[in-house]
Amino acid sequence: MSDLPGVAESGQFVYENADHIKIIDAGLNKCAEDMSSQIMSGDLDLKSMFVKTDVHPQKADESGIDWVVFADTLNFSFWMQESEPQYLVTYRGTTYNGYLALCAAINKSLDSGVELTKPEFFKSISEERLNELLMGDGGVPIPLLADRVKCLHEVGTVLCDKYGGKFTNLMAQCDNSAVKLLQMVLDNFTCFRDVSEFKGKTVSIHKRAQILVADLWCLFEGTGQGSFSDIHSLTMFADYRVPQSLQHYGVFQYDKELLDFLMKDEVMLNGHKYEVEIRGCSIHAVELLTAKIRKILDDKKCDAVVNSILVDQYLWGYRRKHAEEMKKFPFHKVRSIYY
Repeated sequence: MSDLPGVAESGQFVYENADHIKIIDAGLNKCAEDMSSQIMSGDLDLKSMFVKTDVHPQKADESGIDWVVFADTLNFSFWMQESEPQYLVTYRGTTYNGYLALCAAINKSLDSGVELTKPEFFKSISEERLNELLMGDGGVPIPLLADRVKCLHEVGTVLCDKYGGKFTNLMAQCDNSAVKLLQMVLDNFTCFRDVSEFKGKTVSIHKRAQILVADLWCLFEGTGQGSFSDIHSLTMFADYRVPQSLQHYGVFQYDKELLDFLMKDEVMLNGHKYEVEIRGCSIHAVELLTAKIRKILDDKKCDAVVNSILVDQYLWGYRRKHAEEMKKFPFHKVRSIYY
């Protein structure tokens, strides 16, 4: 797998060959200035990435690693059409949606005594059992259940056959390198290999694989097994929500053909030219944003650490914070195991 292009390189190639999306300098500047001011005021800080929500593991131990690996193996495709019942999970008095609903469902299972996140357990879990354990409120099942079972079987089997049933044994071979760990994940688990064809070239996107590495870094708060000195080599995690924030800031300008298609609210097949263009351009836009923010902070003699993960987290959270306002910006819909 090492002969594949890097994610940042792929994003640049997609943008340079894009037909329907332009990245607007004025929008980049607006977003970069907004983020920079929040970083300098202390409202936005790299340390905020290490603040764990109520549904995330609090301890950087083997069970915490197991939890992260299990969750990121299933971290894809939670969206539902507005006319459909939504996948929601209530846990300890709070109702969660999307990815956080999965997190809540995992915790409910663990609290009931089920060792759901242990590779030895989930490598052979049945579709019926997983459906029962991840069931949403009101009997709404998690989307793509059969695909989730296949992903768990693959990851669990590889971990048990090659690494003694422990992801920590795989991590021990990465020499505290985010890039090496990413490559090991891609080499070992096909369900994390997020690539597409665009204009005759294979491009790498690897959303879930990069999130897995970043989540482990966050779990360890950048120390011990998670002290990846090259964490800044990771890019943003190309999904369907960050592009809405990029539209809101005026970073993205879609042409009429793409806008008309998105307004139809049709579900695309994974690998559709529009999908790859949106995801690739998102990666490149965030790389440009990160560079601009670093330049602004450098000019202001501010030594705050900035990387594409932080920028991505801000844009993803910005979309959730302004969910109602974002409804006017269409997003692409794809049923895929990659995001």
